[in-house]
Amino acid sequence: MQPESLPVVIFLRRYWVVGLVLAMVVIHAAIISYVRSQVARLKNVQSTTVTVGSFQFQSATDRSTVYSFQLHAIVDPQRRHFAEETLMQTELEIHEQIEQLLRQSPPELFKDPTQTVLRDRLMEVLMGQISEPVVQRVLITDWLELPVSNFPIADLAASDP
Repeated sequence: MQPESLPVVIFLRRYWVVGLVLAMVVIHAAIISYVRSQVARLKNVQSTTVTVGSFQFQSATDRSTVYSFQLHAIVDPQRRHFAEETLMQTELEIHEQIEQLLRQSPPELFKDPTQTVLRDRLMEVLMGQISEPVVQRVLITDWLELPVSNFPIADLAASDP
């Protein structure tokens, strides 16, 4: 062994465990801070779904059934705030147009299990009210088809002289 490297070897033999522990502490600290930053970023992610409203209606040609559902719009994540503001500003106009569309639609449209045509028509109503194409698609949830006799208004109409 050369005399110049002798102090280095003695230093390494004496402190290699300390160096290993310090390296492990640094690696663990880096991993923990990375995981925490990713979790914090995930907590701030907002949903891209905006609720448009709840609807109950009867078709003009079929008065025996009342339909009910919730309508949601999936919007562009970068434009979520704009889409939400625009939908709130035009909420009444959107509801009026959707209700007109639903009342004038044939009952066969509501029997489709995939509701593709209905969703396309609802999407057209939304796109007609928003100046920019931020709505990517619409979702229909809580779909119900109930006979008119299940509604208290039908009882009141029947009891009127």
